Amino acid sequence: MAQLKDPRREAIVRDLRAFRRQPGFPSRERLDGLPELTDALGQGITERAFRELERFQRDYGAEPETAIGAFFYLSGWGVGLDSVNQRRSRYVLEYPCDESTAWRRAQKGLEQLATLIRDGDEHERPTAFVAIFQSGAFFHPIIDFNLAYESWRPPVIEINDEPVETDFTLHRDRSDPDRFNHRVILPEYPLNLEVEQSQAMATLRVSWAMPVWPVWILSSWVADPRISVMLRTYRDRTVQASIHWREPLPADQQDRELASEGSSLAGDSPHESRIPPP
Repeated sequence: MAQLKDPRREAIVRDLRAFRRQPGFPSRERLDGLPELTDALGQGITERAFRELERFQRDYGAEPETAIGAFFYLSGWGVGLDSVNQRRSRYVLEYPCDESTAWRRAQKGLEQLATLIRDGDEHERPTAFVAIFQSGAFFHPIIDFNLAYESWRPPVIEINDEPVETDFTLHRDRSDPDRFNHRVILPEYPLNLEVEQSQAMATLRVSWAMPVWPVWILSSWVADPRISVMLRTYRDRTVQASIHWREPLPADQQDRELASEGSSLAGDSPHESRIPPP
């Protein structure tokens, strides 16, 4: 099985290693030449980035015997000294352990800190545009995925709790050669016209197990005002769009049929202009 990758996080890890290697006490100047860390923490502003790093040290690394605390200690926080090796020797004296334990602890802290920084970083995230359209007694899902090299894993798509097979073939982004797109245009599915008020007539669920939180962009359109759409995200990198009936009597007992604006989103359709570009 291929290993999950996130180039942005890997770059942050490299910059944290370079930050740790520098002599003396940590300062704003240490971030010079570390663009990924500066961008992730301070949107390119070194003063802001260093303030954020100070906050991480205060909130997560104040105790040197913790993993993140060991990373900050070996980076010279409150210690100074000229090299990582000197700090590690000092660490062993102050917090009795062997040097390999001190190093492993600091390495673990570096990885944990990189994850915390990446989770708060708003840049270069995988993006999924999830759209659901109702027309007559049918609904039509369209999903766009945009990503870099974060993961090889395809998303899991379910319609009404049933998995949908798709060919997750990536295409290089025309405007950014480092990113890729994939569009899923599913066929129309029938709505359940027998449900009672507030119940779901249809459900679309998309799970995307990326190593970093995706940005979900959710859109919906209904032709019939008796129908509403509920959009929800979950902590396990999943989003759900569900179509609900609003009237006391089920749709199949109504005097008038569900409103329609074209029967398909493909080809020459009134909905075609609503489909976002890939």
